[in-house]
Amino acid sequence: MLRRIARPLLASVFIVDGWRAVRHPSQEVEHLPQAHAGLSNLADKAPVPLSADLIVRAAGVTKIVAGSLLGLSVAPRAAATVLAVLHLPTVVAANPFWTSHGQERRDQILGLVRDSAVLGGLLLAAGDTAGKPSLAWRLDTARATSSKQAATTAKHVRRTAKVATIAAKQTVARVPDKAKLALHDLTN
Repeated sequence: MLRRIARPLLASVFIVDGWRAVRHPSQEVEHLPQAHAGLSNLADKAPVPLSADLIVRAAGVTKIVAGSLLGLSVAPRAAATVLAVLHLPTVVAANPFWTSHGQERRDQILGLVRDSAVLGGLLLAAGDTAGKPSLAWRLDTARATSSKQAATTAKHVRRTAKVATIAAKQTVARVPDKAKLALHDLTN
């Protein structure tokens, strides 16, 4: 029940943020002046023509899609991981407290703490298996189970071969001598 409430609440921040980035990318770039140079460098190095606005819009669409998936609990761990990767640069870039003083610095630090809390929520969501064992545990268990099953099967095969050998010897012992010779000729 908690996941049904928490995931949409966490996702709503990113859906709204993504929508704002898609609709007004230039405002997003202006909001993060330190990121503008980085986005421009990234756009210049790309093999296709890009602009800072296009990169912001693509990130916005990605936030909307990943936020929707997280909110709907469709691949929530993957969606939360994508959102955490997208949110991490924003945490520092949106709150440059080291460049400000006084009340503005306190506001920047408070923003950094809030963004860090959201990042912490995303990390929890990315690691949440919803009570199910993790993929690594499932693989280890499957590996151990298959190893035990292979050992048991090999043991049964050895027993069956031993019983078959004994049965063959007893059958041969009951066959008359001429049949034994004929059987011996056939097997050699």
